[in-house]
Amino acid sequence: MLSCDPSLVDQEPFSPTEQSYFSSANEFRAQLVGIYAGIYDDYNFSGVGYNGWVSGAWLLPGDDLTESRGGNTYFELFDGSLNPNNSRVEFIFRSAYKQIAKTNVMIDRVKTVDFSTFDGADEIAGMEGEALFFRAYAYFKLFNVFGSVPLVTKRLQTQEEANTPKSPALDVLSQVITDLKAALAIVPENRPAAAAGRITKNSVRGLLTKALVFRGGYTGSTADHQEALTYFNAITAVLVPDYLHNFSAATENNAESLYELQATTPSSGNNNLNLAHDGAWRGVENMSVFRGFMMEVAGRGDFNDAVNTRYLVTEKLLSAFGSDPRISVFLNPEDGVEGRIFQKYNKPDGANQLSGFHGGSVNNERILRYADVKLLAAEAALKAGNAAAAIGHVNDIRARARTWAQASGHGDGTVPAARPTTETNVGTIMQWIMDERFVELAGEGHRWWDLKRWHAAGDINLSGWTGDNNGFSTYLASPVQFDVNKHLVFPLPHAEIERNSGIIENNPGYD
Repeated sequence: MLSCDPSLVDQEPFSPTEQSYFSSANEFRAQLVGIYAGIYDDYNFSGVGYNGWVSGAWLLPGDDLTESRGGNTYFELFDGSLNPNNSRVEFIFRSAYKQIAKTNVMIDRVKTVDFSTFDGADEIAGMEGEALFFRAYAYFKLFNVFGSVPLVTKRLQTQEEANTPKSPALDVLSQVITDLKAALAIVPENRPAAAAGRITKNSVRGLLTKALVFRGGYTGSTADHQEALTYFNAITAVLVPDYLHNFSAATENNAESLYELQATTPSSGNNNLNLAHDGAWRGVENMSVFRGFMMEVAGRGDFNDAVNTRYLVTEKLLSAFGSDPRISVFLNPEDGVEGRIFQKYNKPDGANQLSGFHGGSVNNERILRYADVKLLAAEAALKAGNAAAAIGHVNDIRARARTWAQASGHGDGTVPAARPTTETNVGTIMQWIMDERFVELAGEGHRWWDLKRWHAAGDINLSGWTGDNNGFSTYLASPVQFDVNKHLVFPLPHAEIERNSGIIENNPGYD
């Protein structure tokens, strides 16, 4: 009784199809919004069910953050649940390729649709650059989490095309660099205030500098480090005088920001963290983020009390650099966890705006900021043979910290002191750079990826690292099960291996 009517097969569908879509600037913008919204997967509460944040994959494996109650032991302890069936590992993989698929559609449509007569034709042309940036960002994340993954740089239109084999990890990173160079020629230098958060040339230069320094670390290429400096030197961003302005909801998209996720309450007012950010038929439901809750003191009486763990500063970081104002300012001795909750994005009080009982944070996640890239430039300069320039970049970061701390009452203006400019020992200066990234970027999600590439470059040795304070410095009682021959990359999901006949084996050490 409900079977199809064969006479309807050749009739036009009621809803738009791809053949009829992309017929106006608004339809191109709708696709672009979907691309930008993809980043919410990394910070949305409901990424994988209840308490389903996935950013722990790069926040917790390093030695700057640990956790209070073991809600993410697969990332924190590298235990047996970090395996190909781990649902959060699968979500990270699937989310990245969903993002890549969206960018590939946009790139294809900009190249094949004649939009020359559309209002907003110039804007549409620039969307290719934005899509290239986000495809590069997705592959940069995939490279750092999984290493060798399938490279898909065109729209998949047949089942055979979907069975794509893994590419060598360095090829994935090289594709990031290729995409960013192409994007740089397309995106604008600046955006009007109404377009805050959209990609500019500074965004691209920042990620391109980062990708080149990473590749240089893995390959030992001086040429990559020198090229990274070329792109870095073209960046027009600056260090803002107040360090805390990089983490406050009141000072988002400031002069130090290169790219940040725009967190806000959706126009519908539906700010429920249990809802997705891009429901299939409901549109954008929730644009707030969840990451800040793991750094929030419990007892607010709202949704953040549902969190089953808190992110803490490690004893290693606290013992070595706890007097640095960039660490001490984010600690509260009355937080209920021995003053260890690292409240970046939340301190001083009120910096992390929460909305309604569900408590969604509308404080932007700072994904790429100038201080991060400046310290990468210090590393590139050192590896390219310019020790003085490397020390200069480090001292610029430390000077900002001193002057901010003194002006705001968080220090006396003596800590952190300037590094001696007469130092010439490469190992000593490299340690300064690594220590500066440890403190300046603590809790921002850079440390684990830094440790891995420094290990590859021979700057440190992760072999034998345990949970003690010379290693990962975990707060948890259970032992860290880190294996340097296995855990530098995470497993590809079993579901993808079963689906994709082009993948014939998982990463080493994973069944």
